[in-house]
Amino acid sequence: MSSDSSSPLEPLTAETGSNDRFVSRARPTFLYVIYAMILAALPIGALAGFSPSLADAIARGAGTYLAALPEPLYSLFGAGYLGYTAARQWGKVTGTDR
Repeated sequence: MSSDSSSPLEPLTAETGSNDRFVSRARPTFLYVIYAMILAALPIGALAGFSPSLADAIARGAGTYLAALPEPLYSLFGAGYLGYTAARQWGKVTGTDR
């Protein structure tokens, strides 16, 4: 066992306390989007108990919307997200992002 007194959450709290507004808000904003998606699923799940056909129509509508988004948009998001994480890792490795 290590006698290191640093908290395992220290890197996370350091990022949220950063003076760089993009660093301090990137992870919390992404988590808020995920939370919103989870919270939006709860009423749809409850609705499915009372009106399965309406819940199915909502799910089909959401699926149709997502299928209508162009493939390059998904590629752009993926490239941007991977690029961001690679740049953050590179900054940590080189010591420019502390």
